[in-house]
Amino acid sequence: MLAVMFCLSPAATSAQESQKEKKASPPKHPVRSRRRIESMLALAPKLPAADKLRQLNIVLLADKKDHGLNEHDYPLWQKRWSLLLGGKGASISSETHVNLYGPPEAANHKGVLAGAPRVKVTTAWAWPSASQFESADLIVMFCHGRGRWDEQKIKQLDAYLARGGGFVAVHSAIITHAGLSERLAEVIGRTWEDGYTRFRHGAMDLKITAGANPICLGLDPTIHLLDEAYWPFRGDPDKIKVLATSNETIAKGARETRPEPMFWTYRRGKGRVFGCVLGHYTWTFDDPLFRTLLLRGMAWAAGESPYRFDNLILRGVLVEP
Repeated sequence: MLAVMFCLSPAATSAQESQKEKKASPPKHPVRSRRRIESMLALAPKLPAADKLRQLNIVLLADKKDHGLNEHDYPLWQKRWSLLLGGKGASISSETHVNLYGPPEAANHKGVLAGAPRVKVTTAWAWPSASQFESADLIVMFCHGRGRWDEQKIKQLDAYLARGGGFVAVHSAIITHAGLSERLAEVIGRTWEDGYTRFRHGAMDLKITAGANPICLGLDPTIHLLDEAYWPFRGDPDKIKVLATSNETIAKGARETRPEPMFWTYRRGKGRVFGCVLGHYTWTFDDPLFRTLLLRGMAWAAGESPYRFDNLILRGVLVEP
């Protein structure tokens, strides 16, 4: 079992569903065991040699930060994950470490800046260019969707998916208003709708509901995290494959809960979409188990083995021996 050092519980925070709620304090680090993570990664099938891998063009889409300290830091994520994925040759080369929260983990510095083999990373601010849509194998969007999504952008994304592109929506990327929520859900699987979807900051027990799915290989049935949940969503629940859920209240102020999807896969045309509700806090991106789900979801969405980025999961993060 993993040693987890969170002090809040979902029950204690289930009623905190307003903008005025007290935000979570950072978890104590480290929260994961290197030995446990390495044993999980050892279960994955071996990949072909680097020179046999397909060249991947990845676009990381971000925009200006819109929340407080250690929240929604899209620019920092874009810089650091450009380095994590692309290595020293990434388009943004001024960064010296890949973790988002706290100082770099010196003991794990060797190889941290190597990137993933045969990966080219480019960045987009606010929205990808037409040429990026043409050349990308994978677009990862981590920025606020409200005010960004419109019918033209949804059509552009849909056309990209129709020809076989991969798309990953992280956290606030799924947010939009009532006039577009159902339309966007047709393209990415599930969406937030203003006035309908709620949220909660705090501890959660993430339940892995698709243990047989390759993305979830080796993960414990329950993963304790400290982040922000969104629920309920617009979109047809029967069209997505849910990988992990969190028990959240059935109505505002209610005590009764039900499982709500936090990670899912979705196919649209020839394309693939991976949905990731979590990612509010910077520290979440340094959690190896969150990284496992997100990086494997990214690889899957790109049409690759889900384990293509497994060698990045422990890079630059602080873990117990």
